[in-house]
Amino acid sequence: MVRTCNWFSIGSILAATGKIKIIVNGTELTTDTSPKIEDGRVLVPISTISKALGVGVTWDPKSKSVKVDSKPNVLNGDLSDLYTHYASVRDVIAAYFSYYDSKKDGYQALVTDQFKSDFVDPKKIITSNDEPILDYKIIGGKFIGTLEEPLQFKFRVEVIRTIDINKGYGRIAKVQLDFNMKYDQDKGKYLIDGIFKASKEELIKSYTVFKGLTFTDEPKR
Repeated sequence: MVRTCNWFSIGSILAATGKIKIIVNGTELTTDTSPKIEDGRVLVPISTISKALGVGVTWDPKSKSVKVDSKPNVLNGDLSDLYTHYASVRDVIAAYFSYYDSKKDGYQALVTDQFKSDFVDPKKIITSNDEPILDYKIIGGKFIGTLEEPLQFKFRVEVIRTIDINKGYGRIAKVQLDFNMKYDQDKGKYLIDGIFKASKEELIKSYTVFKGLTFTDEPKR
């Protein structure tokens, strides 16, 4: 629970006698734990509000800390009606990573003319380095379309890659990337409109792709 003053607005949180309503951006939220008034202050469940605002919340039992992240690990959109659209988007993302590792020409056809990124040079699209991607998986997504261009989605992808391999062994790093996907009516397919970092790159000791295939950051002896 997070403490607030008697009247506090996040979109709107309304505290009055009787039932306490939590309203975010005009929508009343349903909570697992009911808000309550204690010592003249309103206590509301931070996880419910954070989810409604698209913000991630985690509990660290060691430090007894609640961590609020404006770039959550997973996007919360309901994309259950995508069906064949998802397969098309997935295939474009897969093709991008294939080109990223091979550095072969042709990846320009995967992006829009307005492609933007803070992950790679927007003009080069693919970074020229020798740091291979070990694995990746789509972990979330949401609709970002407009009335004019409805077929637009943001997909969050967790990427595992090696870095510093010039030192004789690869250190393993994990990062989350947001892929903005837009359907091109003229070409009849989805293209990547942008790629942006959704988390800081984090070094990890090991990564298991499947049983029997585990990568570690220890040098081979």
